[in-house]
Amino acid sequence: MPERGEWAPGAFDAVAARMRERAEELAAEIIAEIRSHVPSYEQVDGASLRRSLLQHVDTAATALAAGRVPERIGDTSVAAERARSGIRIEHVLLAIRVSFQCLREFAIAAATDLGIATSTQLEGVRVLWEVNDLVSREYAVAHREEDLEMARTAESHRVEVLRSVLTEGALSPETTVLAGSLGLVAGVRYRAFRARPAEGTPASVLLQEVQRWAAAHHLDAVAAVVEGDAAGVLAAVEEVPASGPTVGVGPAVELRHLHESYRVASRVMEVAAQFGRRGPQTLPQLSLRVAVAAEHDVGEVLVERILGPLLEQGEFGVELVASLDAFLASGMNTAAAARALVVHPNTLRYRINQVKQLTGIALRSAQETSEVWWALRRHEWARRTGYRP
Repeated sequence: MPERGEWAPGAFDAVAARMRERAEELAAEIIAEIRSHVPSYEQVDGASLRRSLLQHVDTAATALAAGRVPERIGDTSVAAERARSGIRIEHVLLAIRVSFQCLREFAIAAATDLGIATSTQLEGVRVLWEVNDLVSREYAVAHREEDLEMARTAESHRVEVLRSVLTEGALSPETTVLAGSLGLVAGVRYRAFRARPAEGTPASVLLQEVQRWAAAHHLDAVAAVVEGDAAGVLAAVEEVPASGPTVGVGPAVELRHLHESYRVASRVMEVAAQFGRRGPQTLPQLSLRVAVAAEHDVGEVLVERILGPLLEQGEFGVELVASLDAFLASGMNTAAAARALVVHPNTLRYRINQVKQLTGIALRSAQETSEVWWALRRHEWARRTGYRP
């Protein structure tokens, strides 16, 4: 930018007037210059370009006549137009630079022709440089704001399409077409997923974690924050990776049945949280725990009949329940269960005998063993969730 020179009030009035008189001609010349330097502007509508350049001419002439740069540009809607047209901000700024270079050259030529002193001309050039900077800043802000608004609109549309795919019982032809914009196509199998953020954790943070996990395992996630949870669609891999964020994953289904997969994923997510399970969870992994959490009547009957007599024993009863649980978890292997509990095998044998005497169970039939397991899991579920009959 040139050094500050001498300024005389009204020195550039004639230059400003000449600039306004030749505004249309200047605009046409600058359009040609811009399109030769910024190829992307070939796609910009000529009328829109003319409008923006006439505005630049007016701004430049006003600044020259006043001897100072205006505080703001009156209209930056052109910058938003460029953003919507897909013109990158660096190209917009280059076009502005070309425009004001042409205006500076015109101002110098007009000032020389009018006999304006060189030192005064330098001050006029300085003013035009500052106008160039102002227009560039304001256009950059307007372009960025429009970019953000378009991104928000696109994301909102994307979330709505994904929500429809996951929750609509029967996909409409329109939704099926829109699903294609997300890369989801009919005839291909997918798994729905859902994950709920911990209290105090933004859903967007959990979503990023799930997306990183999915990317690491090539699961091709299409995901978004839906109804406060991280939700979406995964490739229909045969086996879900065992490690990763806590997320409920539904069965593999075709696009039109994704709502069923999402329903299962939602239930799996809820039950996994209720049982304190961590990592990716599927229905086969949770198995009967899903039924345990849902069947209140059966669960309460089994807890009362099998665990009730034990829990009546106070702290010793709590030890008996824990011992019974470890005994079943080890496949009724006394040595393995004793190691898990860090007690002597004889201590465990004594406790299991106490369980049998207090409850009348023998743990000899598959039905009886299943009922005991169900009662234990229902007791665990009620304790974790705070459920009371």
